[in-house]
Amino acid sequence: MKMNESRRIILQAVGTAFILSCVSAFADKPKNIIVMISDGQGFNTIRATDYYTGAQGVYESFDVKFGMQTSSANNPAGYNPASMASNFNYAKSGATDSSSAATAMFSGVKVYDGRINWSTSDKPLTTFFEVAAKNGKGIGAVTGVEISHATPACVYAHNSSRDNFAAIANEGIYGNYNGNLKVLMGSGHGDYDNNGNYKPSVTDNYVGGTATLNDMKDGSVNGFTFVDTKGGFESLATGATPDKVIGIARANETLQQKRNNPTGNFDTKLTTVPTLETMTAAALNVLDNDTDGFALMIEGGAVDWANHSNQLDRMIEEQIDFNNSVQKVVDWVNANSNWTETLLIVTADHETGYLWGATGSYALIGNNGVGNLPTAVYNSGGHSNSLVPFFAKGAGSELFANYVVGTDGNLRTRYGLDSSWSGQYIDNTAIYNVAMTIVPEPATLALLGLGLLMFGRKK
Repeated sequence: MKMNESRRIILQAVGTAFILSCVSAFADKPKNIIVMISDGQGFNTIRATDYYTGAQGVYESFDVKFGMQTSSANNPAGYNPASMASNFNYAKSGATDSSSAATAMFSGVKVYDGRINWSTSDKPLTTFFEVAAKNGKGIGAVTGVEISHATPACVYAHNSSRDNFAAIANEGIYGNYNGNLKVLMGSGHGDYDNNGNYKPSVTDNYVGGTATLNDMKDGSVNGFTFVDTKGGFESLATGATPDKVIGIARANETLQQKRNNPTGNFDTKLTTVPTLETMTAAALNVLDNDTDGFALMIEGGAVDWANHSNQLDRMIEEQIDFNNSVQKVVDWVNANSNWTETLLIVTADHETGYLWGATGSYALIGNNGVGNLPTAVYNSGGHSNSLVPFFAKGAGSELFANYVVGTDGNLRTRYGLDSSWSGQYIDNTAIYNVAMTIVPEPATLALLGLGLLMFGRKK
């Protein structure tokens, strides 16, 4: 046998083996990633809600749990446990905002506050959601606030300012994403006010402007089926679904939190909008049509808004809806998937309100019994640089242990946590790093193998 013929056969064999190994490796990767973010949630947000309901959120029993550092490029020093221990006011400065935090989680890069997947060198960044879409997975964003707000926007958009709502919404609605952006659900409806009243004079910018909203209502927007009624969302939660859905609840800014009903009344919710739990069920039912799997972000966005306004009752109301949504996801995995093919992450982008049991003190939240507001005091109307809770379950969740960046020895006692908490914390970029082990770019690897094959065929 001639030398070049032998070389050709060897290279062909290597190329074939390489392609097969790539296909096998990709086939073994988990199918689904679900990231659930309670915007503005801290450890005490969870504790206060647990006391009011008398039950823990299902995620509190997950085996993988850490603190998570959230700081942006505006605060490269990050979180300092010693400073937190010695100065109650330490965490009131150096906080991130939602856009830079979500960018770090989804793109793996620290950026300046106010930017949507936009680097410190003024270049767009690629999210793991976009990589998933490129490789055949359906992707989606669900939120209790506007679809163009910072956290959901970071799933699909790129902009130097989080305030460019219309441009951000239009990037998602009219973007390509390989045809795989399948779900956008939230509020932001331009025909309704915050109380669900028909009032088309309110802004349409949250959904891309008047022309875009009209496109949605006319059913002529990039292959999406448009849903805006409560019944429409509920019908999507079971049975057959369209391939792509934009769902905009009939409220302008939030599903519930911005309504004008008096604070302190848990029983006067709007009856014309879906819950986040219903949206979650609907999104899962749309996305599970994709045999390649999906990547989905679900945000309890108005937890943050309630904490900004120091509304303990509204915060608990929003957190309950978020907790119910997490339970809905867990139930879906148990019934329709499994924990070897699905990764579920439950966390926050930052803490808001600096909630404690007393003013100016690391006092524990007080338990006043089920149905009674706990003893809790807001120490801020803004974000804090506190660690936030991070929980994970399922495929690849063990990988987060590789991204521990520090230990806060006071974490357990400060928040009254049980012995399952070690005090270790990760950085929020770990979410991107782990996600990218689940949504690899097999096409690139296969092309390399194909190149070996073609090279081997040259005479």
